Amino acid sequence: MKKTFILAINTMVCAAFIACSSNDNPSSAIYNPVPKEQWSPTYKGSDFTVPQLPDLYVNYWEYSYDTKATPNIILRISGEFPKCRYFSFSTYNDDNGMAIGGMSDFEIQPDAGCVNPFLKTSTAKNTYTVYIVPESATAQQIANLPSKNIILLSDTIEHTCMIIRQYLGIDEYGGVDMPAIQAFELESMKEVPAPKRNESNIWAVIDPNAFKPIWSDSITDVPFMRATKGSFYPNNATDYLYCRTAIEDDQVLTYSFIPSPHPKRVEDNVGAPCRYWSMCFGTQLDTRSYYSVYDEQAGVPDGEKVTFVVCMKQNPRLADIEAAVRTAKANGQYIELIAWDRERPSYFGPTIPIGNTITVMYRNILPNEKWQYSMAKMTPTPYGDPVTTSQKNPKTMQADLALGEYGPRGKKVTTQEFLESMK
Repeated sequence: MKKTFILAINTMVCAAFIACSSNDNPSSAIYNPVPKEQWSPTYKGSDFTVPQLPDLYVNYWEYSYDTKATPNIILRISGEFPKCRYFSFSTYNDDNGMAIGGMSDFEIQPDAGCVNPFLKTSTAKNTYTVYIVPESATAQQIANLPSKNIILLSDTIEHTCMIIRQYLGIDEYGGVDMPAIQAFELESMKEVPAPKRNESNIWAVIDPNAFKPIWSDSITDVPFMRATKGSFYPNNATDYLYCRTAIEDDQVLTYSFIPSPHPKRVEDNVGAPCRYWSMCFGTQLDTRSYYSVYDEQAGVPDGEKVTFVVCMKQNPRLADIEAAVRTAKANGQYIELIAWDRERPSYFGPTIPIGNTITVMYRNILPNEKWQYSMAKMTPTPYGDPVTTSQKNPKTMQADLALGEYGPRGKKVTTQEFLESMK
Protein backbone atom coordinates (compact mmCIF):
# COMPACT_ATOMS: atom_id res chain seq x y z
CA MET A 1 0.00 0.00 0.00
CA LYS A 2 1.46 3.35 -0.99
CA LYS A 3 0.88 6.85 0.24
CA THR A 4 -0.16 9.22 -2.50
CA PHE A 5 -1.03 12.85 -2.87
CA ILE A 6 -3.72 14.54 -4.86
CA LEU A 7 -2.46 17.98 -5.55
CA ALA A 8 0.58 19.41 -3.95
CA ILE A 9 1.97 22.88 -3.49
CA ASN A 10 4.50 24.46 -1.07
CA THR A 11 3.86 28.00 -0.07
CA MET A 12 5.92 30.52 1.90
CA VAL A 13 7.84 33.54 0.84
CA CYS A 14 10.13 36.17 2.07
CA ALA A 15 10.75 38.77 -0.61
CA ALA A 16 7.60 39.81 -2.40
CA PHE A 17 7.66 40.51 -6.10
CA ILE A 18 8.10 44.14 -7.12
CA ALA A 19 4.56 44.89 -8.12
CA CYS A 20 3.52 47.54 -10.58
CA SER A 21 2.78 49.53 -7.43
CA SER A 22 5.73 49.09 -5.08
CA ASN A 23 4.09 50.10 -1.78
CA ASP A 24 3.54 46.50 -0.67
CA ASN A 25 7.13 45.31 -0.35
CA PRO A 26 7.80 43.01 2.62
CA SER A 27 9.84 44.01 5.62
CA SER A 28 13.48 42.99 5.47
CA ALA A 29 13.35 42.32 9.22
CA ILE A 30 11.16 39.22 8.78
CA TYR A 31 12.74 36.06 7.41
CA ASN A 32 10.68 33.66 5.35
CA PRO A 33 11.98 30.99 2.99
CA VAL A 34 12.10 31.96 -0.67
CA PRO A 35 8.89 31.14 -2.56
CA LYS A 36 10.00 27.87 -4.13
CA GLU A 37 10.95 26.64 -0.67
CA GLN A 38 7.60 27.62 0.75
CA TRP A 39 5.44 25.86 -1.82
CA SER A 40 5.55 22.16 -2.46
CA PRO A 41 7.45 20.76 -5.41
CA THR A 42 5.60 20.91 -8.70
CA TYR A 43 3.14 18.07 -9.04
CA LYS A 44 2.22 17.40 -12.63
CA GLY A 45 -0.77 15.63 -14.07
CA SER A 46 1.64 14.18 -16.63
CA ASP A 47 3.87 12.35 -14.16
CA PHE A 48 1.20 9.74 -13.30
CA THR A 49 1.59 10.29 -9.55
CA VAL A 50 -1.37 12.64 -9.00
CA PRO A 51 -4.60 10.71 -8.27
CA GLN A 52 -8.25 11.60 -8.88
CA LEU A 53 -8.00 11.46 -12.68
CA PRO A 54 -6.24 14.78 -13.37
CA ASP A 55 -5.65 16.43 -16.72
CA LEU A 56 -2.17 15.65 -18.04
CA TYR A 57 -1.60 19.33 -18.86
CA VAL A 58 -2.02 20.82 -15.38
CA ASN A 59 0.59 21.58 -12.71
CA TYR A 60 -0.23 21.89 -9.00
CA TRP A 61 1.43 23.45 -5.96
CA GLU A 62 0.21 23.26 -2.38
CA TYR A 63 0.76 25.17 0.85
CA SER A 64 -0.83 23.80 4.02
CA TYR A 65 -0.56 25.30 7.47
CA ASP A 66 -1.92 24.98 10.99
CA THR A 67 -4.58 27.67 11.21
CA LYS A 68 -5.40 26.81 14.83
CA ALA A 69 -1.78 27.29 15.91
CA THR A 70 -1.52 30.60 14.04
CA PRO A 71 -4.86 32.33 14.67
CA ASN A 72 -5.70 35.90 13.81
CA ILE A 73 -3.22 36.30 11.00
CA ILE A 74 -3.65 37.50 7.44
CA LEU A 75 -1.64 35.92 4.64
CA ARG A 76 -0.56 38.07 1.73
CA ILE A 77 0.30 36.27 -1.52
CA SER A 78 2.21 38.47 -3.95
CA GLY A 79 2.99 37.21 -7.42
CA GLU A 80 3.11 37.73 -11.13
CA PHE A 81 0.34 36.54 -13.42
CA PRO A 82 1.65 33.36 -15.09
CA LYS A 83 1.66 32.75 -18.81
CA CYS A 84 -0.74 29.85 -19.16
CA ARG A 85 -4.23 29.06 -20.37
CA TYR A 86 -5.80 29.14 -16.91
CA PHE A 87 -4.74 29.43 -13.29
CA SER A 88 -6.47 29.71 -9.93
CA PHE A 89 -6.13 29.86 -6.16
CA SER A 90 -8.27 27.47 -4.12
CA THR A 91 -8.49 27.04 -0.36
CA TYR A 92 -9.60 23.90 1.48
CA ASN A 93 -10.28 22.60 4.93
CA ASP A 94 -7.29 20.28 5.18
CA ASP A 95 -9.02 18.04 7.70
CA ASN A 96 -11.69 16.89 5.26
CA GLY A 97 -10.71 18.19 1.80
CA MET A 98 -13.81 20.38 1.49
CA ALA A 99 -13.50 23.52 -0.64
CA ILE A 100 -13.60 26.84 1.23
CA GLY A 101 -13.16 29.41 -1.48
CA GLY A 102 -10.89 30.60 -4.21
CA MET A 103 -10.40 32.82 -7.23
CA SER A 104 -10.02 32.07 -10.91
CA ASP A 105 -7.53 34.11 -12.93
CA PHE A 106 -10.02 36.52 -14.52
CA GLU A 107 -11.44 37.39 -11.08
CA ILE A 108 -8.09 38.59 -9.68
CA GLN A 109 -7.68 42.35 -9.70
CA PRO A 110 -4.16 43.36 -10.78
CA ASP A 111 -1.91 45.64 -8.74
CA ALA A 112 -2.01 49.37 -9.49
CA GLY A 113 -0.56 50.14 -12.91
CA CYS A 114 -0.93 46.54 -14.11
CA VAL A 115 -3.53 44.75 -16.19
CA ASN A 116 -4.99 41.29 -15.81
CA PRO A 117 -3.58 39.41 -18.84
CA PHE A 118 -6.48 36.95 -18.67
CA LEU A 119 -8.80 39.82 -19.58
CA LYS A 120 -6.58 41.94 -21.83
CA THR A 121 -3.67 40.80 -23.96
CA SER A 122 -0.41 41.94 -22.39
CA THR A 123 3.20 40.79 -22.53
CA ALA A 124 4.30 43.08 -19.66
CA LYS A 125 5.09 41.94 -16.14
CA ASN A 126 1.71 42.16 -14.44
CA THR A 127 1.44 41.48 -10.72
CA TYR A 128 -1.32 40.77 -8.22
CA THR A 129 -1.85 40.55 -4.47
CA VAL A 130 -4.27 38.13 -2.78
CA TYR A 131 -5.14 38.15 0.93
CA ILE A 132 -6.26 35.12 2.96
CA VAL A 133 -8.26 36.67 5.79
CA PRO A 134 -9.93 35.21 8.91
CA GLU A 135 -13.70 35.44 8.82
CA SER A 136 -13.51 37.29 12.15
CA ALA A 137 -11.93 40.31 10.45
CA THR A 138 -14.10 43.39 10.56
CA ALA A 139 -15.39 45.12 7.47
CA GLN A 140 -13.09 48.03 8.25
CA GLN A 141 -10.02 45.77 8.55
CA ILE A 142 -10.82 44.25 5.17
CA ALA A 143 -11.45 47.66 3.63
CA ASN A 144 -8.03 48.84 4.86
CA LEU A 145 -6.24 46.13 2.88
CA PRO A 146 -4.62 47.55 -0.28
CA SER A 147 -6.10 44.82 -2.50
CA LYS A 148 -9.68 43.73 -3.16
CA ASN A 149 -8.62 40.12 -3.78
CA ILE A 150 -9.90 38.60 -0.54
CA ILE A 151 -10.42 34.93 0.34
CA LEU A 152 -12.11 34.43 3.72
CA LEU A 153 -11.35 31.53 6.07
CA SER A 154 -13.87 30.32 8.63
CA ASP A 155 -12.62 30.66 12.21
CA THR A 156 -13.65 27.04 12.84
CA ILE A 157 -11.10 25.63 10.38
CA GLU A 158 -8.06 24.23 12.15
CA HIS A 159 -5.89 23.31 9.15
CA THR A 160 -5.90 25.09 5.81
CA CYS A 161 -4.62 23.95 2.42
CA MET A 162 -4.09 26.37 -0.45
CA ILE A 163 -3.67 25.05 -3.99
CA ILE A 164 -2.53 26.77 -7.17
CA ARG A 165 -3.46 25.21 -10.49
CA GLN A 166 -1.92 26.11 -13.86
CA TYR A 167 -3.10 24.66 -17.16
CA LEU A 168 -0.85 24.74 -20.22
CA GLY A 169 1.86 26.96 -18.77
CA ILE A 170 4.68 27.97 -21.10
CA ASP A 171 7.04 26.09 -18.78
CA GLU A 172 6.90 24.35 -15.40
CA TYR A 173 6.02 27.58 -13.56
CA GLY A 174 4.20 29.48 -16.28
CA GLY A 175 7.23 31.66 -16.95
CA VAL A 176 7.19 33.32 -13.50
CA ASP A 177 8.46 32.75 -9.97
CA MET A 178 6.22 31.18 -7.37
CA PRO A 179 4.21 33.80 -5.46
CA ALA A 180 5.58 35.04 -2.14
CA ILE A 181 3.73 34.58 1.13
CA GLN A 182 3.83 36.96 4.09
CA ALA A 183 1.90 36.95 7.34
CA PHE A 184 0.49 39.88 9.36
CA GLU A 185 -1.23 40.09 12.71
CA LEU A 186 -4.90 40.85 12.20
CA GLU A 187 -5.20 43.63 14.77
CA SER A 188 -1.89 45.46 14.38
CA MET A 189 -1.04 44.49 10.78
CA LYS A 190 2.50 43.96 12.07
CA GLU A 191 4.41 41.53 9.89
CA VAL A 192 5.26 38.18 11.49
CA PRO A 193 6.97 35.05 10.10
CA ALA A 194 4.70 33.15 7.77
CA PRO A 195 3.40 29.82 9.13
CA LYS A 196 5.50 26.78 8.44
CA ARG A 197 4.12 24.56 5.70
CA ASN A 198 2.87 21.23 6.99
CA GLU A 199 2.26 17.96 5.21
CA SER A 200 -1.22 18.15 3.78
CA ASN A 201 -3.98 15.59 4.15
CA ILE A 202 -3.95 15.70 0.39
CA TRP A 203 -1.83 12.62 1.04
CA ALA A 204 -4.12 9.63 1.14
CA VAL A 205 -3.75 5.91 1.38
CA ILE A 206 -4.99 4.18 -1.74
CA ASP A 207 -5.68 0.48 -1.56
CA PRO A 208 -5.21 -1.41 -4.86
CA ASN A 209 -7.83 -3.87 -3.62
CA ALA A 210 -10.43 -1.10 -3.33
CA PHE A 211 -11.29 -1.28 -7.03
CA LYS A 212 -14.38 -3.37 -7.76
CA PRO A 213 -16.08 -4.01 -11.11
CA ILE A 214 -19.65 -2.78 -11.51
CA TRP A 215 -22.39 -4.23 -13.67
CA SER A 216 -22.32 -1.41 -16.21
CA ASP A 217 -18.62 -1.92 -17.03
CA SER A 218 -19.61 -4.61 -19.51
CA ILE A 219 -22.59 -3.01 -21.27
CA THR A 220 -22.01 -1.92 -24.85
CA ASP A 221 -24.13 1.24 -24.56
CA VAL A 222 -21.95 3.78 -22.71
CA PRO A 223 -23.71 6.99 -21.59
CA PHE A 224 -21.81 10.00 -20.29
CA MET A 225 -22.96 11.66 -17.06
CA ARG A 226 -22.09 14.87 -15.24
CA ALA A 227 -19.82 14.21 -12.27
CA THR A 228 -20.50 15.50 -8.79
CA LYS A 229 -18.11 18.22 -7.64
CA GLY A 230 -16.58 15.88 -5.09
CA SER A 231 -15.49 16.49 -1.52
CA PHE A 232 -11.76 15.83 -1.76
CA TYR A 233 -9.94 19.00 -2.85
CA PRO A 234 -12.21 19.57 -5.88
CA ASN A 235 -11.59 22.15 -8.57
CA ASN A 236 -14.85 24.03 -8.26
CA ALA A 237 -14.21 25.99 -11.47
CA THR A 238 -14.47 22.79 -13.55
CA ASP A 239 -17.30 20.50 -14.61
CA TYR A 240 -16.91 17.01 -16.03
CA LEU A 241 -18.83 14.55 -18.14
CA TYR A 242 -17.62 11.04 -17.54
CA CYS A 243 -18.21 7.41 -18.33
CA ARG A 244 -16.73 4.21 -16.97
CA THR A 245 -16.39 1.05 -19.02
CA ALA A 246 -14.30 -2.07 -19.55
CA ILE A 247 -13.01 -2.74 -23.07
CA GLU A 248 -12.06 -6.22 -24.22
CA ASP A 249 -9.23 -6.93 -26.65
CA ASP A 250 -11.62 -7.50 -29.57
CA GLN A 251 -13.77 -4.42 -28.87
CA VAL A 252 -13.65 -0.77 -29.95
CA LEU A 253 -15.35 2.09 -28.13
CA THR A 254 -16.38 5.08 -30.24
CA TYR A 255 -18.21 8.30 -29.51
CA SER A 256 -18.73 11.55 -31.42
CA PHE A 257 -19.86 14.97 -30.21
CA ILE A 258 -19.43 18.69 -30.77
CA PRO A 259 -16.98 20.06 -28.19
CA SER A 260 -17.74 23.23 -26.29
CA PRO A 261 -16.24 26.26 -28.09
CA HIS A 262 -13.31 27.83 -26.25
CA PRO A 263 -11.97 31.40 -26.55
CA LYS A 264 -9.13 32.05 -29.00
CA ARG A 265 -8.06 35.31 -27.32
CA VAL A 266 -8.15 36.44 -23.70
CA GLU A 267 -10.56 39.29 -24.46
CA ASP A 268 -13.20 36.59 -25.06
CA ASN A 269 -12.58 34.68 -21.83
CA VAL A 270 -15.47 36.12 -19.82
CA GLY A 271 -18.77 34.62 -20.89
CA ALA A 272 -17.23 32.00 -23.20
CA PRO A 273 -18.99 28.60 -23.27
CA CYS A 274 -15.90 27.27 -21.51
CA ARG A 275 -12.28 28.33 -21.04
CA TYR A 276 -10.66 25.00 -21.95
CA TRP A 277 -11.71 21.47 -22.71
CA SER A 278 -9.90 18.17 -22.66
CA MET A 279 -10.63 14.47 -22.86
CA CYS A 280 -8.73 12.38 -20.28
CA PHE A 281 -8.53 8.62 -20.01
CA GLY A 282 -7.70 7.10 -16.65
CA THR A 283 -7.97 3.90 -14.74
CA GLN A 284 -10.34 3.21 -11.88
CA LEU A 285 -7.67 1.01 -10.32
CA ASP A 286 -5.34 3.81 -9.19
CA THR A 287 -7.36 6.90 -10.32
CA ARG A 288 -4.50 8.18 -12.49
CA SER A 289 -4.87 9.60 -15.98
CA TYR A 290 -2.66 8.01 -18.62
CA TYR A 291 -3.84 9.69 -21.83
CA SER A 292 -5.21 13.19 -22.52
CA VAL A 293 -6.20 15.24 -25.57
CA TYR A 294 -6.93 18.96 -25.14
CA ASP A 295 -8.85 21.35 -27.37
CA GLU A 296 -6.01 22.75 -29.49
CA GLN A 297 -4.51 19.29 -30.02
CA ALA A 298 -7.82 18.03 -31.37
CA GLY A 299 -7.99 21.07 -33.65
CA VAL A 300 -11.77 20.88 -34.06
CA PRO A 301 -13.36 24.06 -35.47
CA ASP A 302 -16.24 25.46 -33.42
CA GLY A 303 -19.46 23.65 -34.25
CA GLU A 304 -17.76 20.61 -35.83
CA LYS A 305 -17.83 17.06 -34.48
CA VAL A 306 -14.88 15.11 -33.16
CA THR A 307 -14.79 11.32 -32.87
CA PHE A 308 -12.83 9.41 -30.25
CA VAL A 309 -11.86 5.80 -30.85
CA VAL A 310 -10.64 3.73 -27.89
CA CYS A 311 -9.26 0.21 -28.10
CA MET A 312 -6.75 -1.97 -26.34
CA LYS A 313 -3.13 -1.87 -27.45
CA GLN A 314 -3.45 -5.64 -27.26
CA ASN A 315 -6.22 -5.69 -29.89
CA PRO A 316 -5.00 -8.23 -32.51
CA ARG A 317 -6.14 -5.90 -35.31
CA LEU A 318 -4.67 -2.70 -33.91
CA ALA A 319 -2.75 -2.02 -37.14
CA ASP A 320 -6.02 -2.14 -39.11
CA ILE A 321 -7.69 0.23 -36.63
CA GLU A 322 -4.76 2.66 -36.88
CA ALA A 323 -4.91 2.55 -40.67
CA ALA A 324 -8.66 3.24 -40.68
CA VAL A 325 -8.20 6.25 -38.41
CA ARG A 326 -5.34 7.60 -40.57
CA THR A 327 -7.54 7.34 -43.64
CA ALA A 328 -10.39 9.13 -41.90
CA LYS A 329 -8.04 11.96 -40.90
CA ALA A 330 -6.70 12.21 -44.42
CA ASN A 331 -10.29 12.57 -45.61
CA GLY A 332 -10.84 15.53 -43.30
CA GLN A 333 -12.50 13.85 -40.32
CA TYR A 334 -11.62 15.07 -36.82
CA ILE A 335 -10.82 11.81 -35.12
CA GLU A 336 -8.55 10.73 -32.23
CA LEU A 337 -7.35 7.20 -31.46
CA ILE A 338 -6.46 6.08 -27.93
CA ALA A 339 -4.69 2.70 -27.81
CA TRP A 340 -4.94 1.79 -24.13
CA ASP A 341 -2.21 -0.49 -22.83
CA ARG A 342 -3.88 -2.67 -20.21
CA GLU A 343 -0.48 -4.19 -19.30
CA ARG A 344 1.04 -0.83 -18.46
CA PRO A 345 2.28 -0.80 -14.83
CA SER A 346 -0.01 1.13 -12.51
CA TYR A 347 1.02 3.53 -9.77
CA PHE A 348 1.10 0.56 -7.42
CA GLY A 349 4.11 -0.96 -9.18
CA PRO A 350 5.19 -3.16 -12.09
CA THR A 351 3.34 -6.24 -10.85
CA ILE A 352 -0.09 -4.54 -10.89
CA PRO A 353 -1.11 -3.42 -14.42
CA ILE A 354 -3.69 -0.70 -15.01
CA GLY A 355 -6.15 -3.18 -16.51
CA ASN A 356 -8.94 -2.63 -19.01
CA THR A 357 -11.47 -0.63 -16.94
CA ILE A 358 -11.31 2.98 -18.08
CA THR A 359 -12.87 6.20 -16.84
CA VAL A 360 -13.18 8.86 -19.53
CA MET A 361 -13.37 12.47 -18.29
CA TYR A 362 -14.55 15.25 -20.61
CA ARG A 363 -13.44 18.41 -18.78
CA ASN A 364 -14.79 21.97 -19.19
CA ILE A 365 -13.05 24.70 -17.18
CA LEU A 366 -15.40 27.57 -16.25
CA PRO A 367 -18.42 26.26 -18.19
CA ASN A 368 -20.95 29.03 -18.77
CA GLU A 369 -24.24 27.77 -17.39
CA LYS A 370 -26.10 30.32 -19.52
CA TRP A 371 -24.82 28.71 -22.72
CA GLN A 372 -27.50 26.56 -24.32
CA TYR A 373 -25.42 23.36 -24.36
CA SER A 374 -23.48 23.79 -21.12
CA MET A 375 -22.81 20.60 -19.18
CA ALA A 376 -23.27 22.75 -16.06
CA LYS A 377 -27.03 22.56 -16.73
CA MET A 378 -27.09 18.79 -16.20
CA THR A 379 -27.99 17.01 -12.98
CA PRO A 380 -24.87 15.37 -11.48
CA THR A 381 -24.65 11.66 -10.72
CA PRO A 382 -22.54 9.96 -8.03
CA TYR A 383 -19.54 7.84 -8.96
CA GLY A 384 -20.74 4.67 -7.25
CA ASP A 385 -23.22 3.40 -9.87
CA PRO A 386 -23.80 6.32 -12.25
CA VAL A 387 -25.62 4.39 -14.97
CA THR A 388 -28.30 3.15 -12.60
CA THR A 389 -28.71 6.62 -11.11
CA SER A 390 -28.92 8.28 -14.53
CA GLN A 391 -31.74 5.95 -15.58
CA LYS A 392 -33.99 7.67 -13.04
CA ASN A 393 -33.93 10.90 -15.07
CA PRO A 394 -31.99 10.31 -18.29
CA LYS A 395 -33.11 13.54 -19.97
CA THR A 396 -31.12 15.60 -17.47
CA MET A 397 -28.49 13.04 -16.45
CA GLN A 398 -27.31 11.47 -19.74
CA ALA A 399 -25.28 13.88 -21.82
CA ASP A 400 -26.56 13.09 -25.32
CA LEU A 401 -30.18 13.42 -24.18
CA ALA A 402 -29.54 16.61 -22.21
CA LEU A 403 -27.16 18.35 -24.63
CA GLY A 404 -27.94 16.84 -28.02
CA GLU A 405 -24.93 16.73 -30.35
CA TYR A 406 -22.81 18.51 -27.72
CA GLY A 407 -23.13 15.50 -25.40
CA PRO A 408 -21.18 12.29 -26.12
CA ARG A 409 -22.53 8.77 -25.85
CA GLY A 410 -20.26 5.79 -26.38
CA LYS A 411 -20.86 2.51 -28.10
CA LYS A 412 -18.70 -0.62 -27.95
CA VAL A 413 -18.63 -2.80 -31.05
CA THR A 414 -16.48 -5.64 -32.29
CA THR A 415 -13.32 -4.73 -34.16
CA GLN A 416 -14.83 -6.09 -37.38
CA GLU A 417 -17.95 -3.97 -36.95
CA PHE A 418 -15.82 -0.89 -36.39
CA LEU A 419 -13.69 -1.52 -39.47
CA GLU A 420 -16.79 -2.08 -41.59
CA SER A 421 -18.26 1.23 -40.38
CA MET A 422 -15.10 3.07 -41.42
CA LYS A 423 -15.25 1.98 -45.05
